[in-house]
Amino acid sequence: MGLFDKKYCDICGKEIKLLGNRKLDDGNMCKDCASKLSPWFSGRRHTSVAAIKEQLDYREKNAEALKLFNPTKIIGKRCKVYIDENRKQFVVTSASNWRNVNPDIISFDDVKGVDVKIEEDRDEILYKDAEGKEISYDPPKYDYEYTYKVHFDVNNPFFDDIDFELTSDKPEDPNGPVYQDYLQMAKDICRIICGKVFNDDRSAFKFNYDSGTSDSEWYCPKCGAKNTGNFCVKCGTARPASFTEFFCSKCGEKITDPGTVFCPKCGNKVG
Repeated sequence: MGLFDKKYCDICGKEIKLLGNRKLDDGNMCKDCASKLSPWFSGRRHTSVAAIKEQLDYREKNAEALKLFNPTKIIGKRCKVYIDENRKQFVVTSASNWRNVNPDIISFDDVKGVDVKIEEDRDEILYKDAEGKEISYDPPKYDYEYTYKVHFDVNNPFFDDIDFELTSDKPEDPNGPVYQDYLQMAKDICRIICGKVFNDDRSAFKFNYDSGTSDSEWYCPKCGAKNTGNFCVKCGTARPASFTEFFCSKCGEKITDPGTVFCPKCGNKVG
């Protein structure tokens, strides 16, 4: 078969237009058929024609099931989690016409684990001296941005996980209303879908049903080591009671000890 010979879709049988071919492990697929696949599906190039047909059959059934899907709770701004609490199902999509894009329905029972990460991006604030050189403040000052990311491990024959960013407008102040709004969204996702509590902001939360363990990172108030268990791996100090970390309003230093009264970096009163 020559390079410019006509190709036909092994799924629908239609002729594949120029630049419209999507290679499969043992055949070809047109871009129209490819657009019907799950957005969470990857590895198409190494998937067989038979497996693609099986997934498209599943997607047709999913579209029918969406007619009965009635969200009672919507969480998010750009990328949203639509939850049907009565049927114990949810979908994740950023499409405004979400029913038309046929988002995959996931049952609560098919969630094997959830991982919420709050990523902190810190940029130092500099000023220019008389010669125009950028100089650090003493003590240093920083601007912060925070990103909430959610990962679901799911039981589905065509994909294993769902990853999405909860934040659309990234909050800058961890004590401000925008940050607290996203924090509440993360709490609601964990509580409603997984029945688990997410309390530790600016730390990773992970619950895995296979291991039956729930871990959130914390910093030892005695030696500062990062931990996930109930005792510090470095000095053996017991994990303190629930404590929300905060930042010094003057220099931006992270405060991890609940007994802190003065910032250990600049001396500013924080407690």
